[in-house]
Amino acid sequence: MRVHTIDLEFQGLPGVIASYLIEGDGGVFLVETGPESTRRVLDSKLKDLGYTPADLDAVFVTHIHLDHAGAAGAFAAVGVPVYVHPKGSKHLIDPTRLIESARMVYGEEFDELWGEMTPAPAANVHEMRDGEIVEIAGIPVQAIETPGHAFHHHAYLVGANAVFAGDAAGARLEGAAYTSVTSAPPQFHLEHSLASIDKILKINSLDLYLTHFGKVDEPVGHLSDYRDAVELNAIFVLQRIEEGMDVDALKIAYQAFQMEQAFRAGLPRESWARYQAVNGTDMCADGIRLYWEKKASEGA
Repeated sequence: MRVHTIDLEFQGLPGVIASYLIEGDGGVFLVETGPESTRRVLDSKLKDLGYTPADLDAVFVTHIHLDHAGAAGAFAAVGVPVYVHPKGSKHLIDPTRLIESARMVYGEEFDELWGEMTPAPAANVHEMRDGEIVEIAGIPVQAIETPGHAFHHHAYLVGANAVFAGDAAGARLEGAAYTSVTSAPPQFHLEHSLASIDKILKINSLDLYLTHFGKVDEPVGHLSDYRDAVELNAIFVLQRIEEGMDVDALKIAYQAFQMEQAFRAGLPRESWARYQAVNGTDMCADGIRLYWEKKASEGA
């Protein structure tokens, strides 16, 4: 099995969104497509590796957020089977609500950032459930239910020990020691996030691949540190809420807290914009805040 990391060059930035081409003795498949706005880059880099989209035996997407699966419908439209969590399949087949929701968030920037989604033919969309295994290109691929970032999230165990974690293991750009907590609204969930990390940690001789971005050098240490970071940042937001901080002030405080962590970890200042492009702190602060507010409304 050979794994090729494809840099989608999102917004012209290197090393922020990855797609992975996996070659086996019996064929090739893709994990993550990235957004429609980077599909030409993906097609070009597939061509450099000797393939066209129609050559793929399958596409797997960890969840249906646009930076991970925005181009999935285009692959399904040329006959490639697309595998996805059962709760995400309907949004690939009819992405209308997904696009409308994203347009409300991103406004006039939507088209430049993400591009439109091609509706996926239903016959080419295949749901995978937790623990289910399919064999593609002679390689077993197992879905691992990993909610926390989103309720419809899978990581994929490919072969014996390669895990493609989507957003279940955070955003850590290549060469950086800082990991950003992927807590975008509206589905961030603290306990589910921690349980998903623990589930991945149980895999022996783990090789870990992040969509944001690349293969992790020390996966066990990364996951352990990320678990701590999820708890730390969730508690930070809770404390600011308890102090009565309003939404806008909380966003500012959260960004300052993240910048302190990043620069203490030695992140070059010029790399901060790359993190913001794929996991902005305002968005992440909102996700954690909404989690605590929902918990409070439930009387927990």
